[in-house]
Amino acid sequence: MKKILISAWIMTCCLGFLLQPKASSAPIFQKIGPQITNLNVTSAASAMNKKGEPLMYTVLQGLPAKLIVTNLSTGKVVDSESLDGSTAGWSIQADSEQVWIGTTPGELLYRYDPNSMKLVKAGKATAKNGTTIWGLAYSAQSRMVYGVSANEGRLFSYASGKFKDLGTVVSGKKDAKSVAADDANRQLFIGTGSPATLVSYDMKTAKKQSMLPSRYMSQKQIDSIRVVGSLVFVKLNPENKILVFDAKSKKLTGELAGTSKGVSPKSPKENAVYYANGTSLYRYDLSSKKSELVVNNRIPTSIVSLDFVVFPGSSEAVLTGKVGNADRYFTYKASSQSYENLNLALPPQAVEVHKIGAGADGKIYSSGFLNGKMGTYQPSTGTSVIQEAIGQMESMTSANGKLYFGVYPGAKILEYNPSAAWVAGKNPKQVAAFDGSGQDRPMAAAAVPGSKQIVFGTAPRAGKNGGALAIYDTASRKASIRHQIIKDQSIVSLAYHSGSKKVYAGTSIFGKSNVDKNKTNAVLFALPAGNLMAKPEIIRLPFKHVQYISALTAAKDGRIVGIADGNVFIYTPGKGVTIQRPVVKSVSGYTPHASLAIGKDGNVYGTVEKVLFKLDMKSYKTSIIRNGTDQVTADHTGALFFHDKKELWKVSL
Repeated sequence: MKKILISAWIMTCCLGFLLQPKASSAPIFQKIGPQITNLNVTSAASAMNKKGEPLMYTVLQGLPAKLIVTNLSTGKVVDSESLDGSTAGWSIQADSEQVWIGTTPGELLYRYDPNSMKLVKAGKATAKNGTTIWGLAYSAQSRMVYGVSANEGRLFSYASGKFKDLGTVVSGKKDAKSVAADDANRQLFIGTGSPATLVSYDMKTAKKQSMLPSRYMSQKQIDSIRVVGSLVFVKLNPENKILVFDAKSKKLTGELAGTSKGVSPKSPKENAVYYANGTSLYRYDLSSKKSELVVNNRIPTSIVSLDFVVFPGSSEAVLTGKVGNADRYFTYKASSQSYENLNLALPPQAVEVHKIGAGADGKIYSSGFLNGKMGTYQPSTGTSVIQEAIGQMESMTSANGKLYFGVYPGAKILEYNPSAAWVAGKNPKQVAAFDGSGQDRPMAAAAVPGSKQIVFGTAPRAGKNGGALAIYDTASRKASIRHQIIKDQSIVSLAYHSGSKKVYAGTSIFGKSNVDKNKTNAVLFALPAGNLMAKPEIIRLPFKHVQYISALTAAKDGRIVGIADGNVFIYTPGKGVTIQRPVVKSVSGYTPHASLAIGKDGNVYGTVEKVLFKLDMKSYKTSIIRNGTDQVTADHTGALFFHDKKELWKVSL
């Protein structure tokens, strides 16, 4: 008994000692706060409620995303609901009884009752890797909502509180983008990408039939589908065309020049639908199959929704819809052919931080997800400024007093002179783009000292295979590209090693569709900085079935530190990988979520799968510092900063 008591006392003392905080080594976290606010409407729809009120529903990008309900007869916001667990909503369906909202990044479906003003989270729609509900359709006959999603291009249904996963729509297509229900023929029409396909889906048998003519199969995707009587209207992307099909025969019967996101429902008063092309509004007669210009050169930007509502004191069905992604909307009265541009009273929202980077000017740059605005934080003054949008920054580096941003979409490279004023389109200015080579995201960036060259590692756009090493010469102002260095893989991490004068690069296996994770490995390779077209030196790694070499950095002692999936490793040139340590058990998704930075103490700090960790460069021990972090960077003094999507933070060591 005494032995047991003594052992228990010793264990208690030891545990107490282990739990004592070490004041000298414990990092201090300073919340800097949100860096970007913006008004970005990601989807919209209009409908009447049972009280006869004309309501417009707008989904705002934010943390979280918000559903804003506006009474169009008064112009007042009558409800605001937080879509917890989501940052944007790309799909919405509304009628007098219910509003369905599909969101990202958790593939969550919501139902809003416009009469009781209550919001219910229905839940996650499909598989673990599902991220975005791109399209929704409601079948009144079966009282069921159908949806399509990414990243596995799946179709699902929801009824009576239960989801049913109906599988991948088209093998090899990661994005199912649009869906419409044809109750008369008990079928769905589904658009996917990329490249585009269009299929019909029998609600009873689940039989699918491809119906997009071959001449349109080079299009990126199908943005929207609307069934009106016996016709199916299909909006292509990127070409400004709306295709018209017969719902029964599934044959193409016509083609319209159109820029709006599809066509309106059938007018309650006319045998017609409406759509826009450029700045003008058109009426399409369903009997004659002819279009008529009704509003000339009045629309300020693209129309993203088209619906009919009735205002109090009138029986006329008024066409209304969202214009662009800010606060504009329009109304059109066919009886008087009167068109009006109006504004909604929508509140700006804090925007999700996508990527951060440290500039040679001492500032921390934070890029907003989707909206493309940039927040700049000056540590010396503690002030943040929101800059005009340039696109979604994926990577950045500094060279010769300038900053270079790798921007999505289109794999654009922008040059910024921090000593001059920020003026979108001029400073930063675009100096190169690699979309013509099938590239879309400049995932990593590195400067090559002494050569005037900047290198970017890229990922291809959907439907294309293989990333590239994109090269920009700051002296000659010329750009070049080296595609498929590692076949069908993307380049997602870069580091310049001054000792060997080499550029090290890490890849992702997801450089094409339909990758077998169990038969493919990500690659670490090196190129001589003086000859980036040389044969790559493939570096052997002690890992199997690695999806990403997601981050690289050159340590002060000349070694390369990297992250392979959930493991941090040290590579010594000439010796190979000498140290490897697990940080997390596994990684998720199809995009790497990792970063590395060197602190002022000489140790390496990193993030992987929302875990902030430290690698002690003397003992090689790893320690978890904080959970819920997304990316870490270090400024020129070695001060560490990270973001958690919502806010920017500073770490004092």
